[in-house]
Amino acid sequence: MEISIEKISDCQVSLSATVPASDVATVKENILAGYAKSARLPGFRPGKAPKSMIAKRYATEINEELDMRLKSDIQDKCLDENPDMKVLDFGTPEGGLAEDGSYSLKSTLTVVPEFELPEYMGIEVKVPSTEVSDAEIDETLQKYAETSAKHEVVERASAKGDIVVVDFKTSCEGKPVAEYCGKSVGFLEGREDYWVSLQDDRFIPELADGLVGVSAGETKDIVATLKEDFPISDLAGKEVTFACVVKEVREKQVPEVTAELFATALPGKTMEEIRDIVRENLKSNKERSNDEAKADQISEKLADQLSFALPADLVERENENTVQRKIYAAIQAGDYEAAKDMDSLRENSKAETERNLRVYFALQEIARREMITASDAEMLNAISNMAQQAREKNLKTFVRKLHRENRMTGIRLSIVTSKVIDLLARNAKVTVE
Repeated sequence: MEISIEKISDCQVSLSATVPASDVATVKENILAGYAKSARLPGFRPGKAPKSMIAKRYATEINEELDMRLKSDIQDKCLDENPDMKVLDFGTPEGGLAEDGSYSLKSTLTVVPEFELPEYMGIEVKVPSTEVSDAEIDETLQKYAETSAKHEVVERASAKGDIVVVDFKTSCEGKPVAEYCGKSVGFLEGREDYWVSLQDDRFIPELADGLVGVSAGETKDIVATLKEDFPISDLAGKEVTFACVVKEVREKQVPEVTAELFATALPGKTMEEIRDIVRENLKSNKERSNDEAKADQISEKLADQLSFALPADLVERENENTVQRKIYAAIQAGDYEAAKDMDSLRENSKAETERNLRVYFALQEIARREMITASDAEMLNAISNMAQQAREKNLKTFVRKLHRENRMTGIRLSIVTSKVIDLLARNAKVTVE
C-alpha cells in the first residue's frame, strides 16, 4: 500500500493511496472466508457451501465490506505514517477498484492547525458541597407526598391553591370565539368540567385570578387579555370573555409523610431507612451535577487560553449544528419565534462555535500526549447503544451504515474526548464551596 500526503493549506491536506491487486485479493479472500463459515445456502450445511456460490450469493455485501476495510486500512496507515497530523475529517473519498484488481483512493482531509497547548493539569474549579442536609431530605419527602395529594370537594369559597371546576364558554368582541376566528380554536371555544388551578404560574392568569373567592353554583364572566405572542394569532392581544359556571371547589389535601406513604415504592422500609435512601440519591445527584460543573469550567478555562485559526468550512458546518440545537431548545421552552432571524442567530452563535471547536481540538491533543485511546470494547459498546437507540437489530448492517456515512471516526473521537475530560477532572484543583 502506498500513501501520499500533500499540504493544501494550514487546515487541509490531500490524500492519495493505492493498494496493490494482491493485497486487495487477500483482504477479499479473508472476507469471503468469514462468510463461508456461517453462510446458509439451500442444500448445504452451514460452512460447507462452495466459496464460488457464496461469492456470487453475497457479492454485494462482500464488495461493500471490502471497500469499507480498504478505506479503514488506508486511514489507519495514513495516521500511522503521519503521527503528528491530527485529522478531523477524512472527507468524501473518491476512487475504488480498478480493472487490474488494485484499489485507489483520493480525498481531501481536514486537519487541526498547529497551536500551543496550555497547561491542562491542575485546572482550578469550584463546586458546591455534596453533603445532604436534613432539610433537603424533608423537602424531597414532602415533594413525594405532594404527588400523592388528592383534591377533595369543599363547601366554601375558593382560595389560592385550590382547584375550581367550571363549565365555560368564550367570546371575543361579542361573538363566540370560533365565529370570531372563522375556524375551530379547540380549548378556547369552551369546556365542561374544566379544572382551573389557582396557582401563580398559569397559561391565562386572569382566569385563575378571577375565580378566587367563588363558590359552587355561582356564575362569573372573566375578561382576559391574551398575550401578544399567543399561539392563536387571531386572538393575540385580544380581550376574550370567559363565561364561567362554577360547579365545584376542591381543596388540595397532602398526605402525611409516613412509611405507609412509601409502602408501594419501598415496601417494608422504616422512615429512617427511607431517609437514608433519599440521602444517598440526593448525594449521587449532587456528585453528577458537580462532574458536569467541573467539565464546563475546565472547558471554559481552556477556551480562554486558546486562540488560533480554524477551518472555515468546519466552522460554518458546526455553527449550523449549534444554531439548530439552540432553535430546538428554544422551541422546547415554548419560544416559537427563535428561528425568526436566522442570520442574526448564526452570527451570534459563531463565537461560541469557535470556542467549542478550539477546546475540542485541545482535548484531542491532550489525548495524544497522554496516550488516551478508545478501545475496541468501548467502540463496540458505543455502537451497540447507538444501534439499540436506532432500533437496528442487525449490528453488522448498522456498522456498515456507520462506515458508509464516515461516522466511525467521530464515534471514536467522542469516546476519547469523554475520557480526557474525566482525566482533567480527576486532576483538577477543586475548591468546595
